[in-house]
Amino acid sequence: MPHGAPVTVIKEDEAGRQKMAYRGEIMRHEEEVVVARCPWSLGTVLDLGGVLLEPGDVFYEYYYRERWFNVFRIVDAGERLKGWYCNVICPPGIQIVDGAWEIRWRDLALDLLIMPDGSDRLLDEDEFEAIAPSDEVRARAAAAMATLRAWAAEGREPFEDTMGAEG
Repeated sequence: MPHGAPVTVIKEDEAGRQKMAYRGEIMRHEEEVVVARCPWSLGTVLDLGGVLLEPGDVFYEYYYRERWFNVFRIVDAGERLKGWYCNVICPPGIQIVDGAWEIRWRDLALDLLIMPDGSDRLLDEDEFEAIAPSDEVRARAAAAMATLRAWAAEGREPFEDTMGAEG
């Protein structure tokens, strides 16, 4: 897949119903991960509880083929880091549909917001509980959170500019 190829990203709820679709471009495509660059397209300001999403912001969205999470690295119009928004998801579908790239992901409601200083906040636990997750989904979510926190502490991509990494 060429760098800059257009992609449609489709977010679904836990039951597989489409919640939103938006456009971006592929920045990197590897066996394990696909990275898409997607401008903040809602046109309004949204407070995530420590991070304001504003017109001009850009999400670098990391989709891992075999992982139960994705990571959105959020920067402002000047490419200054605002933080990372991590979603617990079912492993995404990444494919070509009718000749165009598509990333389809099913949101499982539980989120982790990681700030540039390495601190984090678990979000939407009540929404996660409301979907009545199975024991398997609970275990996958716990493993996803542990992996995300470990990657952030290690400064592993996409958290390489985390100020909270030891050392």
